[in-house]
Amino acid sequence: MGAQGNNGAYAFAPPAIEISTGTTVLWKWTGKGGNHDVVAQNSSFESELQSTEGATFEHTFDDTGTYKYYCTPHRAMGMKGGIVVK
Repeated sequence: MGAQGNNGAYAFAPPAIEISTGTTVLWKWTGKGGNHDVVAQNSSFESELQSTEGATFEHTFDDTGTYKYYCTPHRAMGMKGGIVVK
C-alpha cells in the first residue's frame, strides 16, 4: 500500500479484487505516503500502522461476501479498497 493515487502515495493497488473462499490476501507497504493501515469496515480484520517498506499484513477470507476496507489516516483522501469473496 502507498501506491500512487489520490494526489500522492495514498491508494491500494489494485483497489478491488475478487477471490474464492479460503484465499489469503497479502498487503505490502511501499514505504511511501507515511503511516498506513488496513482496516475492515465490518471490523473483521485490522493491521497495525506501518510505514516501513516491505512490511506486510495478511488475512484469510473464509466467508463469502463483500469486504470494504480503508487506511485510517488517509480514509478522507479516498484510500479505500474492496474484496469480493465468492
